Amino acid sequence: MKIEKVKKRDRERTKGKILKAVGEVIEQFGTDKVGVNLIARTAGVNKVLIYRYFESVDGLMEQYVKSGEYTSTTGDDYIENIEPVAPEDRSKALTDLMLTFLSDLRERKATRDLLRWEIGTGKSMLSDAKNNVANRLLEKIGDLPNFGDTKALMAFLTAGIYYLVIAEDHRPKMIDIDLNTEEGWKRVENIIESIITSMDK
Repeated sequence: MKIEKVKKRDRERTKGKILKAVGEVIEQFGTDKVGVNLIARTAGVNKVLIYRYFESVDGLMEQYVKSGEYTSTTGDDYIENIEPVAPEDRSKALTDLMLTFLSDLRERKATRDLLRWEIGTGKSMLSDAKNNVANRLLEKIGDLPNFGDTKALMAFLTAGIYYLVIAEDHRPKMIDIDLNTEEGWKRVENIIESIITSMDK
């Protein structure tokens, strides 16, 4: 029994190293270089383990999205640790979720590159994984009590965040919002909070 626990712990540690290596490879070389050989070399593991644990590069990418390496709000630990939210606290909980998501995307170049790759290739498995995570998050937090379609609101805000953060890498401004300054991003954060709060009145 003890040997099984050690093996499971070793397996989970190895899987974690591989998933971390995905982000490192994307960060350093871009999504075009994501492949079994380079990921295995970066993780310091035999490439056979990637096939054993993830079956394929697509399976690996899907697990990367679910792991919390993609953004902290997509990780199982984050979702499982969400306590029940009272209806009157849901707008704050959803605002905090979206602002954490925004911050994560701004800090993680690998995640932005992965988003661009997903859009360019049309790989639905990443969208499916993200939709699954989003539905789990919203089920844990719950709907805004005074608004009829919280999921549509979150989809709209998520899409806006995706676009603005990806745009930051390629253009200095969106209308008059300076995407290269914290002041500009504070304006974005304020409007996210205002939209969610106003929808719950």
